[in-house]
Amino acid sequence: MSLAAIPQAPEELHGLARAFDGFTAATARLEREYATLRARLVRLTVEVEEKNRLLAESLERERRLEAEALRQSRLAAMGEMAAMLAHEVRNPLGAMELFTGLLLEDLRDRPDAVRLARQVASGITDLNHLVTNLLEFTRTHVPRKQRVDCCALAEETLRYLADLAAAHAIVVERRYAAPAVFAVADQHLLRPVLLNLMRNAAQAMPGGGTLTIGVEAGADGTRLTVADTGPGIPAGAEADIFRPFFTTRAKGTGLGLAVVQELVVAMGGTLAVASEPGRGAAFTVVLPAAEEEA
Repeated sequence: MSLAAIPQAPEELHGLARAFDGFTAATARLEREYATLRARLVRLTVEVEEKNRLLAESLERERRLEAEALRQSRLAAMGEMAAMLAHEVRNPLGAMELFTGLLLEDLRDRPDAVRLARQVASGITDLNHLVTNLLEFTRTHVPRKQRVDCCALAEETLRYLADLAAAHAIVVERRYAAPAVFAVADQHLLRPVLLNLMRNAAQAMPGGGTLTIGVEAGADGTRLTVADTGPGIPAGAEADIFRPFFTTRAKGTGLGLAVVQELVVAMGGTLAVASEPGRGAAFTVVLPAAEEEA
């Protein structure tokens, strides 16, 4: 090695050291950028997966909405057809009910024949009740609110239930806070409300029991309660009993309580249920109170 080259060695070493330092810094910078890109990639991957999930849920929700819209369309068509059939059936049912009543009068001296005629009359009453519920369910209700004596209306409704109560050995207990308790309601809508609640209560006690009718003026309005001592509402079914066509009885149509709720809401009232398995159920209708006339 020549002497001229020796002084240059430290300078070259310094140059190599600077180059190495630059390379190390560049490598560190690249590693940081790579880590940043990797974190961004992970975040974007999560975002894409979340958007894919939301898209799948949206598509599923849209599919369910389309299916529900189709179901509602079919139900609407069925409702129109049911309403038309109900109108057609109601007139002959009314004639049959009238003629059966006359027949019962003619057969009053023949107990066996009266028993058979009463079975026919009971079947006609059930059919008439079903037709009435179909019509009420498909009809748009515009209540004509007036001052209604709820005690008198309850007594009138109980007369319709006399045969059913007698057939099931049901005792009727009245709990009226006063001889007359008034509410602001439409009596033509309130009557089927009470009739449906009383029929349901009676049918829940085929082996006998107590049907309690309560009418009182409460702080929140006039309260009408229909209670039975039947088996009560099955656990978990409280939210479904007001859904159309839901029923816990083998021969039920599932329209009675749906009609009741619709009519009560149309009159500006509320409907509540309390049930204890094995000890019966109680339905309470609360309507705006009306003062008794002087």
